[in-house]
Order: sequence, then structure tokens, then C-alpha cells
Amino acid sequence: VSWSPNGQYVAFMSKHNVVLAGKNLEYHHSFHENIRIKSGCWDENGVFIYSTLSHVKYCLLNGDSGIIHSLQSPVYIVRVHKQFLHFIDREQTVNKMRLNSNEYLFKLSLHKRQFNDVKLYITNGRLCGNAVIGYLKQKGFPEVALHFVEDQQTRFNLALEYGHIE
Repeated sequence: VSWSPNGQYVAFMSKHNVVLAGKNLEYHHSFHENIRIKSGCWDENGVFIYSTLSHVKYCLLNGDSGIIHSLQSPVYIVRVHKQFLHFIDREQTVNKMRLNSNEYLFKLSLHKRQFNDVKLYITNGRLCGNAVIGYLKQKGFPEVALHFVEDQQTRFNLALEYGHIE
């Protein structure tokens, strides 16, 4: 069991499953991993960060998830704070590793409709162009994607989809 720092969310972890809930145990999301879950905790933004045998992954409350980092050996997460992962390895040493949190912070900002932050992550976060455009389209934000595309054919296709022909 892992509680978020503000006490608003809880994650229940088992060997292969995680259930994310609110403080009154209202269901938010659950997921299954084929590879055994080793540990997990919440960052200060309300994103659940967890480790499997070979990866450090994230899951947002809306169900969006992804891989942050591949691992050579398993880690046991103790804390995630200000883009740093604090963990214990199998040799029982405490370590700290910088996380590339741009992808999940971008998705979180989009979910919260903080479009100025979304723009900042796209321009400064080195997020992969086509993947970001595809994600924005999938989540129903082709108009946001339109602002970041320079290729004329892609802009035209997005404008058609959005219904915004200039």
C-alpha cells in the first residue's frame, strides 16, 4: 500500500496488479503487469511511479501510463521527489537517480487542461513529434497539435480533422 504525499490517493499493489483509489477508496484505475511489480510510490504531482523487474513506469489517475526508464537490475522505490527517484537496490544501498518526467508531466498537464504547461513540455521537453501529435489526436486535442506542427501536409490534415480551415 502506498499513499500519496497529500493523502488524497492510495495505490494497492499485488504481485501483478495495482489499484489506484481515492482517500475514501473510490476507484480511479487499475492495471495488470505481466512482469512482477517490485515497488511503487507517488510523486508530488499525484502520479504513481512503480518498478518492475526491468523498468520504472508511471500511471496517471486517468489510466495513461508508460515507461520512464529501463533497468539493468531491480530497484525498490522509496520516494519520488522533484524528478528524482530514491531507491534501494539488491545490494541494499540507497541510491538516487534523475527521472525524465517530461512525458508524464506533459500528459498530466493535458489532462488538467493546463495548455501553457503543455506547450512548454512540447517545445522544451524533447518529446517525439509524431508520438505527441498522435497522443493529442487520440485524446481529442487536434487543435492543440495544430499549434506545434510545421509540416504543411500534417497541418492541413489536422485542420481538416479539427474543422479549422484557414
